[in-house]
Amino acid sequence: MSIVESICHELDSKKNLALVSIVQQLASAPRHAGSCMLVSEEGLCAGTIGGGLLENQAIEKAREVAKKGRAEFMDFRLTGKDAASAGMICGGTMRLFLEPIRPDAQTSVLYKRLAIAMGCGDDMFSVIPVRAPGRRVLCRKKAATWALPAELSHILREKLDKGELDVPLEVTDSLGQNFVIIPWSAPWRVIIAGGGHVALATAPIAAMADFTVCVLDDREEFANRERFPMAAVVRAVPEFENCFEGMALEHKTLVVIMTRGHSYDKGVLVQALKAKPAYLGMIGSSRKIRTIYDQLLQEGFTQEDLDRVTAPVGLSIGAETPAEIGVSIVAQLIAARAVLDGGRHHLDPAFAGRVQA
Repeated sequence: MSIVESICHELDSKKNLALVSIVQQLASAPRHAGSCMLVSEEGLCAGTIGGGLLENQAIEKAREVAKKGRAEFMDFRLTGKDAASAGMICGGTMRLFLEPIRPDAQTSVLYKRLAIAMGCGDDMFSVIPVRAPGRRVLCRKKAATWALPAELSHILREKLDKGELDVPLEVTDSLGQNFVIIPWSAPWRVIIAGGGHVALATAPIAAMADFTVCVLDDREEFANRERFPMAAVVRAVPEFENCFEGMALEHKTLVVIMTRGHSYDKGVLVQALKAKPAYLGMIGSSRKIRTIYDQLLQEGFTQEDLDRVTAPVGLSIGAETPAEIGVSIVAQLIAARAVLDGGRHHLDPAFAGRVQA
C-alpha cells in the first residue's frame, strides 16, 4: 500500500496523522531525498526516512504533531552511526517537515482526489502553508494554471522548469510566508482492460508487486470496488469506447488487454496504440492475434505499430489457470518496469517483452 493509500485508509478510520518528509539533506550521499513516512498518535503507519535513531526521534515528535495538529520542523546534524543509517558517507545535515493531517471531510476528499489522480497517471504536488497546514492545496504539475497566489505560482513554475519540483522543498514568499511543497509522482501503473477471470487473478498480484492497478470493463458487474478492492481506479466503460479518457498513458504506464472478445480487444488495442503507453500487451491465441493484426494492417496501421505490442503477453512458463497466467503476466511486467527504469542488472531484457524505452 502506497503512502497516499495509507493516508486515505487511516483517514477513513478517523485517525490523526503526521506526514514526515525530508525537505533538505546535505551530505556526500543524499540517497534518501524525498523519502517520507506516515505516523499516527499510536506510532508508525507506513514508509521510512532511513531507519535508526533519527527515525525513532522523528516518530516520537510526529506522534506529538499528529495529536496537537501543529506543523513542525526537525533539524539534525549527523555523524558516525547516525550518518551511516541515513545513507551519508561523511555525515551532514537533514531537515524534516512534520505535517499534521486531520480526518476532516475536506482533507479526506483531497487525499482521495490525489489517489485517483495518481492512479490516472498525473504527477501532482501539494502546497502546505506551514502556519495553517489544513489549508493545503493540491495541484497538477502539467496544469496551465494553479489555484495559488500569483507570486507563489511564479516561484513554483520556475522551479518546475528547472526540474526542482521532484523532491519536497521549502519556499518563502516576499511577505515571509513559509510553504512546504510535497511532490507526488505518479507510480508505475498497470491498466488492465477487461475484468474477467484472468484480470481477477492478475490485479492483486500486480498490486502486491507495487504497481498501481486500474481496471476497465464494459460491464458494471465486472468493474466495481467489491470485485477489485486493490485497484486505485475501477471504471465501467460501455463498449470500451474512449476507455482511456482522462488517463496519461505515455508515462510509467503498462497496458494489458484481456477483454471478453476479439472485437473489444481490437478496439482497445487501437486506442492504446494511439496513446503510446510505455508497454502494451495483449492475451490471446496466435490465431486471434494474427487476425487482429491483419485487420489493423488493412485499416492503415503499420508493422512498426504492431511491433510495439507484446502478444501473447506473459512469460512462457506453461501457465494454464487464471492464477498461473496472472503470475506469468506480472512477472513480465516487473521485467518491463526494470528495463524502463534503467535497472537491467542481472536481467535478461528478453523477459520484458517489447518496451518503449
